Amino acid sequence: MAGADLTAVVVAAVGVTGTMVAPVLAQWARRQELAEAAERAELRLQQDRNEGDLQRRRNLYAVLNSAARAYRTADYDLVLALKRGESVDGSALEVARSFYRDQYAQAQMVLPGRALNIASEVNRCLSLGCRLVRMLPAHVGHQDAWSRTETWFRTPLAEAVWLLRHALRQDLGVLDEFPDLVDLGEQLRAARKSMERELETGRDRSPSSGD
Repeated sequence: MAGADLTAVVVAAVGVTGTMVAPVLAQWARRQELAEAAERAELRLQQDRNEGDLQRRRNLYAVLNSAARAYRTADYDLVLALKRGESVDGSALEVARSFYRDQYAQAQMVLPGRALNIASEVNRCLSLGCRLVRMLPAHVGHQDAWSRTETWFRTPLAEAVWLLRHALRQDLGVLDEFPDLVDLGEQLRAARKSMERELETGRDRSPSSGD
């Protein structure tokens, strides 16, 4: 009889405990559900942000690449026109230059280190190209000046624009295999430095450099 009473007491205790614990468990389960839902929502929001950031960078890089190509083309077109003896209007070049500079300024705010280093070097190379073009009227009849300028636009500067495009593509994760950006960037820098030294040497030797 005592055993039956004990069993009844245990059953009653379990029943009471279950009644008390059930709401706690339900509340805990609800909190877990809400926490998981909030985590999923935050994950979706972060994914949307990442996708939006990637799209913004993709758009900016595409415009920067196009602007750099247009800047080089406008410069080189002016070189060829001057060589043919045509009268030229520099307004197209100024428009291309101004637009490129605006895009480059924006890209500086988002480009990571390696891509920014390449973009900075390409910017210097484009500026040097513009400098060479502006120097051409002072070298009328000097074939070496024309040859030097055309060579710069056809080779180092063309390669610079190519390198910029690939650096931007790499940052977007477009390419699986990629050339050594650091090595190519150093080669481009060396070519620019060599041209700048050549210009400085030519200026020092010119009749107008001083008596």
